[in-house]
Amino acid sequence: MFLLFAKSCTGSQLFANSRQRGQNLKGGKSVFARVTNRFKNDPSLYYSMSIAATWAGVGSLMVGIQMAQEYGVVPFLIWALGNTLACIVFGILAPAVPRLRAVFRSKLMHFLTGIMCIFQVWISMNGIEAVFRDTPLTGAFGMALAYAVAIFFVILLMKFGMIRNVLTDNGSWTAVYIVGVVLTVAAIIHSRGNMNALSLGIDQIPAGIEKFLLLLPGAFLYPYFYEILDYNDHNEDGAKKINVRRAFVVGGLLFGAYLSFTFLLAWTSFSPVLNIVKAFLITLVAVSTISSFLYSIYIMFGKRLGIIINIATIVTWQHVIPLGVLGVWTLMSSIRIFIVVAGILYALAWSFVEKDGVARA
Repeated sequence: MFLLFAKSCTGSQLFANSRQRGQNLKGGKSVFARVTNRFKNDPSLYYSMSIAATWAGVGSLMVGIQMAQEYGVVPFLIWALGNTLACIVFGILAPAVPRLRAVFRSKLMHFLTGIMCIFQVWISMNGIEAVFRDTPLTGAFGMALAYAVAIFFVILLMKFGMIRNVLTDNGSWTAVYIVGVVLTVAAIIHSRGNMNALSLGIDQIPAGIEKFLLLLPGAFLYPYFYEILDYNDHNEDGAKKINVRRAFVVGGLLFGAYLSFTFLLAWTSFSPVLNIVKAFLITLVAVSTISSFLYSIYIMFGKRLGIIINIATIVTWQHVIPLGVLGVWTLMSSIRIFIVVAGILYALAWSFVEKDGVARA
């Protein structure tokens, strides 16, 4: 039975192939080459920024504002704590639990994780469409933009390697902080003290706790996070080996800092211009998520089957638009908690059986 998981090895080959493609991106003294050298010399913050960017997703801003406005302040804070701790818990446990990576690289987990990646793409596309629906540009523009972004990355990610994710995530997440600060300050000034009334939401605390529990295991189904662990372990591309647990802890804290924008924006009102700025901020967040998970589908299923699944994901998106961002996120999270718990328990059982066998020998 354990051999089913041990024979999981297509993912490792795909990871290796993606790293080799990353090595082919060298370009003399180009800007990319200089940034790459800085990354190799001290990759810790790059990893942390990439972790925060990948974990964020469009749902973080959309769902966060919705949580604060519909459930109240206390449930929002509980939800935000779960969001912040998710990457930290993964970073601490994933390198420490024996056989965990082998289990989540198995064929069965590849399939299940690939399905979760499809949900993540849908959530991000839903977010882009929904946020532009409240602007003069209309939801039709948001839908077209979501399709354009997804199609662009389906094509682009067939060619470029994983190292691009780390470097571009660092740039995009820096932009998110800058635009987030500008938007938040501008929205507070625009509101002129006429803030939205948010309840404490004491009666909704159980809902906050439920979402806290749904969030905690989420990072264990992010293929990109396992790649960071392996990339660091094997010193790929000559990158300096660092304390990867610290990178995940800092990544979680960086994401928590980003959620402060979400909380403040939930109190404010927006002019038509600010709504457009907010829409592009959310799109900027969504782009990183769409990129990471379309690429993760290639990792899980290979290039040939991956492109078919990616195209099918884009085509079938129309059928999940009515669920909204929170609806799709809740459906996905309710499914993944069982997958992650089962995977962790299996890894622990596998390790116990191995240790018991060695002890008897």
